[in-house]
Amino acid sequence: MALQKALFKVVGMYCTTCKPIVEKQLKGKDAVKKIDIDFMTDSVIVEYDASAISREEIKEMLENSGYKFVRVSM
Repeated sequence: MALQKALFKVVGMYCTTCKPIVEKQLKGKDAVKKIDIDFMTDSVIVEYDASAISREEIKEMLENSGYKFVRVSM
C-alpha cells in the first residue's frame, strides 16, 4: 500500500456545516485513509492509497458535493 497525500483548495466552503457535506463524498471508501478539512483556509487534505485510487478520482468524488475543487499539491 502506497499512502500519499493530496491537497485540494475549495471554492465556496464557508462554514463548519460544509465539512460533513464534503466528508460524505469520501467516507466509506477503503482507499481513503484520512480526510482533513479546514474551511478557514478553504483546504482539504486527503490521505489515500495511491494503488487503489487516483487524485483525479478523489477530485471527481469531492466535486459531487457541489463545491469546486482545485488540486494544489502533495
